[in-house]
Amino acid sequence: MCLFVASKSSAVHQAVADIRAKAKELRESFGAEGSARALEWAATKVETALISEADRIVYLPEAARISGYCEGHLARLVRKGQIPDMRTTGSRGRIKVRVADLPTKAGHKHTPPADVHDLASRLFKRGREA
Repeated sequence: MCLFVASKSSAVHQAVADIRAKAKELRESFGAEGSARALEWAATKVETALISEADRIVYLPEAARISGYCEGHLARLVRKGQIPDMRTTGSRGRIKVRVADLPTKAGHKHTPPADVHDLASRLFKRGREA
């Protein structure tokens, strides 16, 4: 499982485990079978959604948004074989990857407009100092 899914969903996995533990407690301590089954059903739905998201196939622009890496870097990783290419063999179409196979960039995602404004403000300050 990729770091994106693991890091974002580790808290969710813990919550699912807590829900299952609460269902067990309801069943054993209070004999509340109906409530316990309802909680277990909800936990199963959440787990299914997590698995479904991890198995989703996306094109590079969406993969870049999810991972925090630029499309070019992800394309290089696909060409090197570090990320499996989900296109059919021999296809020269747009690159597709599975969300679970994506690496996650540490820290914050790149925000080009913020960087441009930051650079412009720094250049303006230098110009006034000179």
